[in-house]
Amino acid sequence: MNMILLFKKAGRGPAVLLCVMLAACFPEKPQGIPPEQGVVAGENLSAGAGEAGASTAAPGEAEPHRAVPGEAGSYAAALEKAGTYISALEELAETERSGGFTPGMGLSESMIREWSGDYGGAVIAAYKELSWAYGYGAGVTREAMAEGLEKVLALYEGGGENSALDNPALGEAERAQALLAARGVLAFHNGAWTQALLCLEGLDTGDEPDAFIRWMALVCRLETGEPFNQILGLYGAIRARYEGFPEYWYRGARHFSGHIRGEYAERCINLAPRGPFAGDCRGILAETVGLSVNEGSSIKTRAEIEEAITRSVASGNPGVLTELFGLLSLQDNPFTLYTAGALRALVIQEDFKNWFVREAARASGRLAERLLYISRG
Repeated sequence: MNMILLFKKAGRGPAVLLCVMLAACFPEKPQGIPPEQGVVAGENLSAGAGEAGASTAAPGEAEPHRAVPGEAGSYAAALEKAGTYISALEELAETERSGGFTPGMGLSESMIREWSGDYGGAVIAAYKELSWAYGYGAGVTREAMAEGLEKVLALYEGGGENSALDNPALGEAERAQALLAARGVLAFHNGAWTQALLCLEGLDTGDEPDAFIRWMALVCRLETGEPFNQILGLYGAIRARYEGFPEYWYRGARHFSGHIRGEYAERCINLAPRGPFAGDCRGILAETVGLSVNEGSSIKTRAEIEEAITRSVASGNPGVLTELFGLLSLQDNPFTLYTAGALRALVIQEDFKNWFVREAARASGRLAERLLYISRG
């Protein structure tokens, strides 16, 4: 079934609207998202009270805001079995902390939060999915994201056909939280850090010290230039949950210093070498080893260097190594010296040795010197 039609079956809450926007941002259906990973892949999103997935709250406990659709993906199933939204959200959080975030988990969290009545949290969780996709360059552009977020905000503010306001489950308090979250997310996305922080601080952040909304607030404080010694400590303390988020490492690289700054930049590049943050992080990495920002375009991380060498050897094609020539042309720095040392080990193979000799004869300057050095083994 078409993703957008599924979302319409579920209602018109804030998570649904942002999920629709996410689907529209991709030129094609997102790849690599097994159906069982996201509640949005289920076929029974319209299940209501009294159907499979109805509340199992114990006597004296507050009833969940909405019933859980039965068989709507693994997290909805886990939620139904546990009988509580909190258990399902805790399971998602622990999976993230173990480095297990995968495409669709942000949408799963968003839908669960919406079912529980946490509409502001649903918006934040849906934006988490967008942030992950954008960080990897997965078919989502900043312009498309901004346009989609503006449309979602307009639906909350103005009403009209397909408005979120015609959702009977969306009371005034829920709408206020969703609207505040949508404004905060849009401001965050546009780099309006002060405005974003004001909105985010008006939301219920729960008791998770490493929740995505808390990361967003820390970014706002860093980007507005607040005294950051304590903020950086808090930032580093939540890193386990955002191991796979390129933007987490990028924002840290912008504000940490010394070797930690370099580590954060390198982690960002390794996660998404062709993503939107990689270029800036290469410049940061160049600065940390005494080069200019402009020389960052030639920087490769150790993981990239090793991957190129492995690919070259596996294919028996020395020509693959030309992608390291920009790095070899730089003045002495740890990444260039590491590359030269690693390439010297290849000259035990005669075809690689001869190739280095030929390329050294064609090159000039530092590159020629380094290739000649490498060819001697």
